Amino acid sequence: MKFTTQRLTFVLVLVFAATSLLSFAQSTPAPLGIVPTPTPQPLTASIWTDKATYVVGETATIYYNVSQASFVYIYDVQPDGIVRLIFPNAYSQSNYVSAGTHSLPDGQYQFTIAPPVGVEQLQIIASPVSLGLTPQAYYEVFPMVGSSAQSATESIQVQIMGIVPQPTYASAWTSFQIVAAYSYTPPSTSGGYYTYPPYYPPFYGTPGATWYWQNGEWYFGVPSTGWYWYFGSDGQWHFRITIHFGTGD
Repeated sequence: MKFTTQRLTFVLVLVFAATSLLSFAQSTPAPLGIVPTPTPQPLTASIWTDKATYVVGETATIYYNVSQASFVYIYDVQPDGIVRLIFPNAYSQSNYVSAGTHSLPDGQYQFTIAPPVGVEQLQIIASPVSLGLTPQAYYEVFPMVGSSAQSATESIQVQIMGIVPQPTYASAWTSFQIVAAYSYTPPSTSGGYYTYPPYYPPFYGTPGATWYWQNGEWYFGVPSTGWYWYFGSDGQWHFRITIHFGTGD
């Protein structure tokens, strides 16, 4: 009985010790690495424009989407190879944006299509951390990054690797066409351009251009009364009529 009593006492001590250790463990924060951290969703980005083709002088709107809050950088590669940072820019310097779809311009500036004509490209780079691609001072509204896509790429890669040895970022491209003026093929007629209903003016048009036929000739502008053609931003001629009432003062 004495052996049995001692053994029972030893067992009770072990149970008490185990209970105390369990209570201590539950009240102590788990060390780092024990609780697995959730796997972050991969960052995605996309970019597009409001039109596929622009004529010189038109303005463009750029849209982009990021799947999570990110630092966003958008580069423009001109048809002649010159690369510019168009976002952030001198008028919009805060490039940390929330998840979702955004549009540019987002301030008191605009993107005006300028020569040279050809294919122009846009690239977006988005990262959850700053990649250090923002200039310290804006000497141009849209700073030039390089005189060619290759030189700009090398410069950007050096900057990124200098900030983050193994950067996490997403990138996407889009492109659009720049033309000097919209073109069209006038319909063939045997009655000439002055028959009714009047046919298209015999020349290329630019958005906003208006032409009317008077005294056997085409004139640029809008007549005081009568019909005229208006060339819209959709690349089509639109027939319109203006009527003036009264003699005026």
